[in-house]
Amino acid sequence: MIALAALALLAAPANPAPPAPAPAPPAAQHGHSMLGASDRAALAALRAAEAHLIADLEGDDRLAWVQDYTEDAVFQEGTDDPVSGRAALTEMARQLPALSSVSIEPVRTEIQGRLAYVQIRGGYAVGSGASAGPVTRFRGVMVWRKDSDGRWRMLHEMLAPEPNK
Repeated sequence: MIALAALALLAAPANPAPPAPAPAPPAAQHGHSMLGASDRAALAALRAAEAHLIADLEGDDRLAWVQDYTEDAVFQEGTDDPVSGRAALTEMARQLPALSSVSIEPVRTEIQGRLAYVQIRGGYAVGSGASAGPVTRFRGVMVWRKDSDGRWRMLHEMLAPEPNK
């Protein structure tokens, strides 16, 4: 019996493994958990950034929305090649027609520190007023980053046409 106890001691590690690290705090999840005050503030600021982007996309200054994206942003719609960086986004903006009826409808939002992941549905019409075309519906993913100036800006956006039902 003593021999078995000695063997058990010899088999035990000399330096026991440190305790497992505590799990990371949960991300702020819109519609998926209860939010604390700072999470609610971050979510409100993110929703304000989405509203600002919509106003810029529908506004008269065709280049204004580019400032809603980070310097290293990537944008991709459908099967088009990705557009990388604010300079390339500015060139893209120069060629875009006016947009109207722009909507961003968050389906799921997760915020962790300075990054936010938003699954979305939305739409836009090409043209404005009586000349506006039909609303094109899409779904996608937006990754926002809170920059050093405290403003949420788009880091990565991928949009795909909403499937026909």
